[in-house]
Amino acid sequence: MTHLTKTLVRRLVSASSIDNMLNRLSTLLRRHPIKSFTATTIATGISYAHYLEYNANKNDDKIVIPRNHFDPTAIANYWEQRPISILKRLGNIVYEVGPVVGEYVIQFQLKPYVKSIVVDKDDDSNTTATIEKKNELERELSQKLRQSLTNLGPCFVKIGQQLSIRPDLISPTVLYELQKLCDSVPPFDNDIAMKVLAQELLFAKGWRDKEGGANSSDSNDILNENEIHNTILSVFEGMPKLVASASLGQVYKATLRSSNNNNSSGEQVAIKVQRPDIFETVTLDLFLLISYGKLVDKFCSIFTNQIPYHETFINGFANGSFMEMNYVNDANNQIYFRNELHKRFHSTKKKVVEKVIVPKVYEEYTTQRILVSEWIDGVPLAQSPPQQIRQLIPIGVELFLCQLLDVGAFHADPHPGNLYVTTSKVDGVTPILCLLDFGLVANVSIEARTSMTKAIVNLLQGDYDTLIARDAKDLGFLPVDMDVTELKPVLKTILKNGLVDAGSNLHDRKRRLMSISDELNEVFFQHPFSVPPFFALVTRGLGLLEGIALTGDPNFDIFQASYPYAKRRAIETFSVKDVAKISGMLRRTSTRI
Repeated sequence: MTHLTKTLVRRLVSASSIDNMLNRLSTLLRRHPIKSFTATTIATGISYAHYLEYNANKNDDKIVIPRNHFDPTAIANYWEQRPISILKRLGNIVYEVGPVVGEYVIQFQLKPYVKSIVVDKDDDSNTTATIEKKNELERELSQKLRQSLTNLGPCFVKIGQQLSIRPDLISPTVLYELQKLCDSVPPFDNDIAMKVLAQELLFAKGWRDKEGGANSSDSNDILNENEIHNTILSVFEGMPKLVASASLGQVYKATLRSSNNNNSSGEQVAIKVQRPDIFETVTLDLFLLISYGKLVDKFCSIFTNQIPYHETFINGFANGSFMEMNYVNDANNQIYFRNELHKRFHSTKKKVVEKVIVPKVYEEYTTQRILVSEWIDGVPLAQSPPQQIRQLIPIGVELFLCQLLDVGAFHADPHPGNLYVTTSKVDGVTPILCLLDFGLVANVSIEARTSMTKAIVNLLQGDYDTLIARDAKDLGFLPVDMDVTELKPVLKTILKNGLVDAGSNLHDRKRRLMSISDELNEVFFQHPFSVPPFFALVTRGLGLLEGIALTGDPNFDIFQASYPYAKRRAIETFSVKDVAKISGMLRRTSTRI
């Protein structure tokens, strides 16, 4: 058979096979139209999603997310063109967290509920063996949750850190596991960290364009092992030693090398080195979080009278979280806080007294991916003896109220790894607070500061009418032109029963909040209530501080602790003629609380 004949036969066979395939496909479509349509739609959607992602990656330089400021529009434009990455991330989140949540619901919610409605004469739920088994299961789930949050990356580690000091929200077993996220996140490879450090030191020296940084792959191709060591040892007396690992980076300890141009030679320093390749992961998680806010706002605008605020609220948090990845911003914040707080917490009238310190920043060695600052010896406040926590928490409350009501910039990430106890350099004995890590900061306008001072005074004196009619509007919780006549009784109940009268007892607080759940639902669903954007970080910061206080003092009361500074600040803010009135009403409030 000739070659031409063989070719014709193959084509006829192939044509016959194609006809058979098309006939079978036609039969399948007629017999199962819905399934066929669904499968076709899914296949088309997946193909189109792959095309979008391929095209976006091919033209990666056309849509760039700026690194020096938060731009939600640029982030949305970047990730909306990458649906496959979004689906993979959502799948990864469900894969990591889903089994833990599912097992918790089954073991600690459904099973107890079924037992509560089914009378079982042989119920052994209160036996020692059963309780121990339950505790062991809780420990296992807590470990799985910690590992899942660690696997999901920086944003989820931050969530775990926030929960890790809320004994009023989660059990001690879960608390113990999540506290490990504050200072024992698994480190990334030390060799990679040293490459990042070396390349950024070159930027700092001006060998390359410092602004914007560079990709790790670019500099890894250029710097060999000897160049890395030589670059690092030209600044430090030895190779830095790893001391801690966090969600965004890890901390090294080193000693500055002596040089003619270095006035700080021989001083010990802390070096923060950012994790490689976290930029895309963090921006994707923030995009998903903002998208969730948009979805909630759409739901609320349809089914409730609530003013849409979730997107704006989350944007405030996302802005702070995004700027955490810029260590130059972190350093600038730290310098500002050092100047402002040292003015207010260092007394020199009779003798030098330190209450709060902020480490010095070495700007000449700081870039977007490394931060070099003064080394501070100390321990986290949450790990201090209860007596020391009780001694220092009033200073901590004053520290954060001072930022909120006076300084105008607010440290919004005071987890146990960021609030240390060290000894004063004046006498080497007195314990003082040291505030670390200024990547996440909320700015508070002077108008908001004045309004919050008035609101705190009115809350402490029990003047709920003024608090609702004026302060809530000034702060943006309610529309300025809203008639609050109907809302006053509901908000009075929430403020009085849910906050002020709840005190420090955690169980009593939970019971009271449950008792006013109907009132809370009414406020959120039937009235145009919203939350100002900066409150996303303020509430996080104060909530974390209260959590630390509760670990050392179960009877801690945030209102009573706020009284001394609230009094001083109110006197400073308002006119002299109001001093006696303010002092008297705050004294009565303090006694009542």
